[in-house]
Amino acid sequence: MVSLTSARGRLRLPVAASRTRSTTRALGALGALLTVTVALAGCSASADATGKADAGATADAAATGSDGGKRSGDAAPAPRLRIAAAGSLALSVPLTGLAESPEVARLTDGVATTQVATPDAFRALLTSGRADVATLPTLAAANLANRGVGVRLLGVVDADLVKVIGPAGAKGWPALRGKTVHVPFKGDAADVTFRDLAQRAGLTPDEDFTVRYATGLPELVGAVASGKAQFAVLPEHFATAARQQAPGGAEKTAEVLDLQDEWERTTGGAMLAQSAVIVRTEFATAHPELVKALRTHFARTGERLSSGEATDAELTALAKTSHAPEPLVSALLPALDVRFVEPGPARADITALLERALESAPRAVGGKLPGDGFYGD
Repeated sequence: MVSLTSARGRLRLPVAASRTRSTTRALGALGALLTVTVALAGCSASADATGKADAGATADAAATGSDGGKRSGDAAPAPRLRIAAAGSLALSVPLTGLAESPEVARLTDGVATTQVATPDAFRALLTSGRADVATLPTLAAANLANRGVGVRLLGVVDADLVKVIGPAGAKGWPALRGKTVHVPFKGDAADVTFRDLAQRAGLTPDEDFTVRYATGLPELVGAVASGKAQFAVLPEHFATAARQQAPGGAEKTAEVLDLQDEWERTTGGAMLAQSAVIVRTEFATAHPELVKALRTHFARTGERLSSGEATDAELTALAKTSHAPEPLVSALLPALDVRFVEPGPARADITALLERALESAPRAVGGKLPGDGFYGD
């Protein structure tokens, strides 16, 4: 067992030591929503990788109005809040307790959560109009906006999220030279950011090292566990899970790079705004009070859980939604330091990410910066 340091204390975890975040967090922004790779969708049957709803993950939370139907504080009838979420610990944090929130319950006709396994699945839900809110990579959000999908940002997630892991003793960009690095989801945010940072560190992907793509996060964790993949780009909690399952266990592996730290070092920015929560413009216009309540819930929940104040019930729920062991969830929450920031305070960091992506992978963002309407209110 070794110590894992976070911005909020020291905890014990069976992995190699992780660095503290190198810059001050953008705290105090009461609004924001979460990132990377999830969609708020509306289905009511069972969930799978295609985005069908998981009835077991559905929670109805709302009183009924005197007319027999639910009404929100907005002019429109209260909607059923439908959430499609990736099975990631960091992305599960802001959703914690949503169905039990009195303010959200007052403004909705129940909450339904669907787990989505691939970026293509939640994109399909959103573009088809079957999802009103989506949590997904910021690059994908900008791409949708540039393709004419009527969406705007609710906020971004700031978390110590994406790592490059490798054999014990490997450290920094030079350790990748001549190696094969396994990356999930070709062309997605982690891939684009990793390639961009490698080039700025003096390495040329596909020349100085080989990039090999996996079809999903579970597949990549399995490749590390079997010894088929030594170097891998993974978000937490998958990075820690992969290290624990690797041949010889966590002590035989290392955190080679923290992409958040590398981003801050090369840009001078406050955060790597890789993940975003977006809302369909039509939905936001119809339900402004609900949008405000969601932002407040996500911001407060992220700060509270990152401060080590999660209840036993919340830890159990996070373990279930992220498919991670409860002790791992408890240990990682402070280190992840999940924060949610509204588009206004985060705009400079969002723009920096999009501009860098335009240089290296313009198709990922739709070939241009999105207009002012993308940043919402």
